[in-house]
Amino acid sequence: MLFFIPLALLIFLGPMGKHNFSEPLYFGPSCDTGCSNSDYQIPDFAFTNQDNEFINRDSLLGKIWVAAFVDFEDPNLPKITERLLIPNFKFRMEPDISIICFDPNGYSDTAAVKAYVTQNLRYSNNKTKWQFLQGDSAAMASFVRNGFLIQDLKNEAVFRAVDEGGHIRGLYGNTEYHFENLMEDIAILNKKRKIKRGY
Repeated sequence: MLFFIPLALLIFLGPMGKHNFSEPLYFGPSCDTGCSNSDYQIPDFAFTNQDNEFINRDSLLGKIWVAAFVDFEDPNLPKITERLLIPNFKFRMEPDISIICFDPNGYSDTAAVKAYVTQNLRYSNNKTKWQFLQGDSAAMASFVRNGFLIQDLKNEAVFRAVDEGGHIRGLYGNTEYHFENLMEDIAILNKKRKIKRGY
């Protein structure tokens, strides 16, 4: 009987209670350690994905995405991929949550990249869910450095959360702890987005 009383209260009060979410911080040139608000958006870019489709910032507006910075020939790629499979599967039913990979070295073997993405998409079966962008190596390196404010990928976070307005909302390293935080932040951003849109 004692077990059912708190359970009944939870069921009764749950729908009536307000759920408050602590929003992820904003990051930009003037708030590199995070701030409550920022107008900074990642700058526009022009790269192609694994299907040779043109992708720029505006084509991602309205979506929440995980930005991953990966050297396709880095021996750590399998570990980074293992992390990225988590949001790929967890948010497989959310068409507006994506994974966007950038290789600062501008890896140019399109066939290899397409095979890599195709293999990982088996968990979501949505070709826009995971995109690996390619382009001129100098332009890509400059964009990663200046757009995402990353100076040294070997010693900095390899993941970013980007909200529907193109704002950087979190910096994360390649550890289980950091990735749990990333998953929570993506879920919160998605919840806020849905509330704002009325669904």
